[in-house]
Amino acid sequence: MDPDLSPRPSGLIGAVDNVLRLLRLFEERELLRVNEVSREMRLSRSTVHRMFATLSHHRFVAQDEHSRGYRAGPVLVDIGLAVVQNMDVRALSYGALVRLRDATRETVHLATLRGAEVLFVESVESEQVLKTSSRVGWTLPAHATAAGKAMLAELTEREVVALYPTETLTAPTERALTSVAALREQLDEVRLRGYAVNNAESENDVSAVGAVVKDRQGKVRAAVVVTGPRSRADQGWIERVSTATMRTAKELSGLIV
Repeated sequence: MDPDLSPRPSGLIGAVDNVLRLLRLFEERELLRVNEVSREMRLSRSTVHRMFATLSHHRFVAQDEHSRGYRAGPVLVDIGLAVVQNMDVRALSYGALVRLRDATRETVHLATLRGAEVLFVESVESEQVLKTSSRVGWTLPAHATAAGKAMLAELTEREVVALYPTETLTAPTERALTSVAALREQLDEVRLRGYAVNNAESENDVSAVGAVVKDRQGKVRAAVVVTGPRSRADQGWIERVSTATMRTAKELSGLIV
């Protein structure tokens, strides 16, 4: 059903509704003009102009200097691409995550970096009785997770400083890093070994190993993570699981365009 013709809920915010309706016009055309939008949406030209000005300020639209019409801006395009890319990564990764689960007998996850946090977007649970559970939908501090540290290690020094402008880090557990200086040291280690370790830093009885997944252009798209109870995550466990995790990350990196 056309959203413009469907019944409108009582709690609808008029101004937000108008902006979203305007953005949906880009589904059918490349260029929008104030007069056309004003006529189609039955809004005054001044209202439409203010909507475009606001969207332009946030780079959701960009004005064409010749026609003075508006095109989809870089932020709107980036959001759409990010959603599609994340869907592609999840779809492509599931089979590899299942194989990694079977090889390690532990729960495995796919996570993405969102600023200074990690978002878990996929999980395949271990079949063992004592196991870690799915983390889908969870967000955790990047500096306290194997996935986060693996992806942070791919950033430049300037990007790390932008994410962590102050020296002090929040510690979810007593074993978590509390300073950016300590984080930098660990990131150097991650770059040398090719994988990151979380030793009860995000949760008291969970350990993890993570490695980055890149697309064919070398851009980091996600991290593959294996988590297990700390009680069995000794050095031998880390060595065995890290080898399997890096192998899976490399496999996925060859699939993602």
